[in-house]
Amino acid sequence: MKYFSSILVSFFLISSAFGVEVYFNHNPRSQYTDPYRGINRRGDNLEAVIIQKIQTAKKSIYLAVQEMRLPSVALLLVEKKKLGLDVRVILEKDYNFDVLHQLVGGAEEEAEGTDNRDLRAFVDVNRNAKLEISELESRDAVYILNKGKVPVIDDSFGPSMGSALMHHKFVIIDGKTIIMSTANFTLSCIHGDYSTPSSVGNPNSLIVADSTEMAAYFNEEFMLMWGNGKQGAFGLNKRLRAPKTFSVAGSKITVQFSPASKSVPYEQTTNGLIIQYMKKAQRSFKAALFVFSEQKLVDALEERHNAGVEIGTIIEARFAFRDYSELLDMLGLEMLGLNCKPELGNKPWKNPIREGAMATLPGGDKLHHKYAVIDGKYVLVGSHNWSDSANSANDETMLFIENTSISDRFTQEYNRVLSGATIGVTAKAEADIQKRLDSCGRKGLL
Repeated sequence: MKYFSSILVSFFLISSAFGVEVYFNHNPRSQYTDPYRGINRRGDNLEAVIIQKIQTAKKSIYLAVQEMRLPSVALLLVEKKKLGLDVRVILEKDYNFDVLHQLVGGAEEEAEGTDNRDLRAFVDVNRNAKLEISELESRDAVYILNKGKVPVIDDSFGPSMGSALMHHKFVIIDGKTIIMSTANFTLSCIHGDYSTPSSVGNPNSLIVADSTEMAAYFNEEFMLMWGNGKQGAFGLNKRLRAPKTFSVAGSKITVQFSPASKSVPYEQTTNGLIIQYMKKAQRSFKAALFVFSEQKLVDALEERHNAGVEIGTIIEARFAFRDYSELLDMLGLEMLGLNCKPELGNKPWKNPIREGAMATLPGGDKLHHKYAVIDGKYVLVGSHNWSDSANSANDETMLFIENTSISDRFTQEYNRVLSGATIGVTAKAEADIQKRLDSCGRKGLL
């Protein structure tokens, strides 16, 4: 653990200046050495931040994350459990397995899990193609938790039987400190794919806030899912709760958890609250998103665009030019679906944006951000992808932060990603649109 404490010193002073601590694993002003591959790289070590905060725990540690593959975090949780702390872990059912079992992925739009071959290579320290007990005990996070008798459940423990995703990524420490990240607790989301030297991790953010009031709200969410430790409430089996707003060290933070039933008025859902914040935009709206597939959100954004608000959006390359991607609408394009029909309610913009981009990243890394900055004042960030499934099916967190200093940090990250992105429609996307038109017997390109 000495390694982690030593590397934190270089960026804690910068990141904690705003009261609420903000970190980016591609922060160009920080650097660290990947603890598993020995690669020197730019960025904040998100794993080290998580470890440093968990080390301070005296009473309880509640962790809810889609996937957990960080052995140092798992070993620390076991250590804290042995010291008598109340340690509990909730995972997504598709990732509640050790390396001896086969990975089962979720829906494509939300598929973010570690490649099973990469996980096996990571655990096979001596590279003899055999998994030894000592390797499992030092490298396989889920194995470590189970062997250490840390209570672990997943969303199949509830009546929903894991039908949607437990997509949260938060930790509650001693009922007063919250860690909330867009990153899963995996090498690929934080440091980079173990078997790919060029990979430097999916771009992600992490926020730490000290607030007993806000922690109590997160604790309520955790305990709804935990239930009695054998059966809890996940997804739509949880009761609907209105968003709550907290004052945290000079920042105004509103928290909303998903999902909400489609019988609930849309304005009361997380996506509905996103629209309420969109309407505040007077000057600029900049978003970096893993996926953007919700029609109502892009329609609301078009209203601000037509009112003169400067719009900029960067989407993960895998999803930027799919038929359901709202980036197409923003660029004034339309791609027919496999049924030769456009997406229901599709509405390409008559006045396309100029700053519509596809993220260009090294080594198979994915743009995993899920945030927007409005007028340099508000930050919307969380585990919540901008999709219907995040809004109406998955367990998700969304923070709405009012703080200009924090907004500046997220704007800097947006500009960093944009500097290497591909702006506008790509030749491949045009070809894909034309190919779909041809296969459907339609004429014309766009």
